Amino acid sequence: MLSLFNRYLTTLGILTAISCSHASVNSTTTVVPSFRYETLYSLLLAEMALVRNQAPLALQEYAQQAKETQDDGLTERALQIANYLQDSTTALPLAKQWASLNPDKSKSFYQLAYQALKQQQYDEAIQAIDRLLMLEPEADLETLFLNAYPANAEGRKQLLNALSNLESSYPNNGHLLFAHGLLVGENGDYKTALTYMEKAHEKNPNSVPITLLEARLLTLNKQEKKAVKVLEEALTSNPKSQQLNLHYARALIAIKDYHAAENKLSQLVKILPNNREMLLMHALLAYDNKHDESAIISFNKLITLQTNEDEAYYYLAMIAKRQNKLSEAENYFVLITDGDRYLSAQIELATLRIKSNRMSEARQQLAEARQQHPELANTLYALEVELLSDNQQAETAYTLLLEAIQKFPNDNLLLFSRALMSDKRQELAQFELDMRELLRRDPNNPSYMNAFGYTLVDKTDRLAEAEPYLRRAFKLKPNDPAIIDSIGWLLYKQGHLFEALTYIKQAFVASNHDEEIGLHLAEILWVSGYKAEAKKMWQQMLSKKPNSESVLKHRALWEK
Repeated sequence: MLSLFNRYLTTLGILTAISCSHASVNSTTTVVPSFRYETLYSLLLAEMALVRNQAPLALQEYAQQAKETQDDGLTERALQIANYLQDSTTALPLAKQWASLNPDKSKSFYQLAYQALKQQQYDEAIQAIDRLLMLEPEADLETLFLNAYPANAEGRKQLLNALSNLESSYPNNGHLLFAHGLLVGENGDYKTALTYMEKAHEKNPNSVPITLLEARLLTLNKQEKKAVKVLEEALTSNPKSQQLNLHYARALIAIKDYHAAENKLSQLVKILPNNREMLLMHALLAYDNKHDESAIISFNKLITLQTNEDEAYYYLAMIAKRQNKLSEAENYFVLITDGDRYLSAQIELATLRIKSNRMSEARQQLAEARQQHPELANTLYALEVELLSDNQQAETAYTLLLEAIQKFPNDNLLLFSRALMSDKRQELAQFELDMRELLRRDPNNPSYMNAFGYTLVDKTDRLAEAEPYLRRAFKLKPNDPAIIDSIGWLLYKQGHLFEALTYIKQAFVASNHDEEIGLHLAEILWVSGYKAEAKKMWQQMLSKKPNSESVLKHRALWEK
């Protein structure tokens, strides 16, 4: 909003202009206002309402006076306020009135089409677009449809039906081809949408909206490289387009050409140094590409702009950690006091302190975090339990977990943690008690079903009881490596070695060569008589982790 002083000057100007809009003027006579005193008073009231940020009241006054006076200027002003408030219910009759007052002004029919689309009056919208195209054949329908197309599939179908008659009158209009492609694409028919968009591109090769939507549809049709080419060609004729450049960088990321994407973004942030989205994309790509200095510059720029600060601090800390500047990393992690990166920062900070033999400091940090963020206390308890367990403090972890469950008895994450720890402690009765309670609370949770079923298979002879849990988990999450492994382990225990191998091999690949799944695979290979392959498996895992106690013990057990 304008300042009070500037608004006052604006108000005087508007009222003067309105007063003179239908006056008789000649060189010897003075201007005579055409509005009654009551009208002028209402308009002054409306403008003062705008000064006080009471736009709805201003719209009420302006709409009423526009209706009573049928004045062109008042109608346009009322329509401007209605657009500002996004009040299409009030705007549509105003737009109709403005179009009737200006039958040869394309802008008025653009407004009528927009408001009719917003109010789902599709036939009226098409009539307005028809008149608009008569007045301005190359009218920007792309922006119109992008801002006002229906949000639901049924509405888009109705608009497509209404649009068909107009398309028959303008078969070569690229703007209408764009509209058709947009609506079809939003309804999920990407192939047909792409056909329309390619035709629209032929008609209007320099249209940025058409190029962007064509590239998007190519990506959705799994033609990512062609999308990159389309954007490259568009940039040759429009190299300064911010939208084209940004989408080009995204397209390069989609085809995993991360270095080219980073190079493009490094050029863009020099031209647009305060563009926050570009800075963040560049910083993250530079970080992933291990171009630390470039990443640091962009992350620090984000901090200067006071945007994405937690993200910036987190990655500056990770860069410092990567460079073995551990004290600097800690200092950055400490700056993250809230937000999406808070928990990750707490884990990293505690881990750094534990690795430098400052366990008590790490635990104090997590205790303080629970006090500062009571809404995250349960999760922070679980994180501390995990950190203690990973650092050979299983008993301390279990004691803390019991404390946490006392405070949060209904928390499934904590109960699941106790179940898994009970399994490791060979306390199967407690494990089963906790797992049955979890399954009672959330009977369709595949992780719970898998954990319960796997332990029954691995540590008991209750295979028949375990199988329904694992089969149901597999049905719900057929691509989960842990569940695939459990099915394979069940088959192995049932004596179906060949089937077991099929599942375990699939799980090993899907899990990116998880060690526990690899041990299962080595064991089944050995038992199946493929001892050379089993030895290769052990060697493969040891090459990745030479001192793995689990692998060394497992190999010794079977080779003895």
